[in-house]
Amino acid sequence: MSVDIAIIGGLMGTIAAVLFLQVWEVARPSHDHLRIITLIGSAFTQKPFGQQLIGRAVLFMVGICYGVFTSAVIYAFEIEALAWFYGIVVSVLLWVLTGITLTYFRLLHPLIRRGEVKAPGPFGLAYSRESAVLLLVAHLIFGLVCGLVYGTIG
Repeated sequence: MSVDIAIIGGLMGTIAAVLFLQVWEVARPSHDHLRIITLIGSAFTQKPFGQQLIGRAVLFMVGICYGVFTSAVIYAFEIEALAWFYGIVVSVLLWVLTGITLTYFRLLHPLIRRGEVKAPGPFGLAYSRESAVLLLVAHLIFGLVCGLVYGTIG
């Protein structure tokens, strides 16, 4: 397995997924949906720029880990020919992992514990059903791009 290509795939997939989420946020700013970058960043700082910076940094670190995992699955099963498809399949599992992890944000996030920020709940459903769908689509985009990069270059 080519770890450097897996990292690049994770970064490229994260860029595509975050870009999708940002476009959605700009297109529908008034709707109540999960803004994952701000949610993550607000656990560390109250300054908007810092929230965006830290939120993106954390997402990119997670994206690298998810990219290495996705590439490891593709490599382990020797399915590089259909890597884009299996990247999507693995991304559904990663969406489930992320959705379950969001349930526990209420335990870790200081603003949620103080009641200043709404807890996302599983899959972000406490915000809206749209949040769960947005997370799924973002993960599918991530898996597609990550699989394409690893299958093409790796």
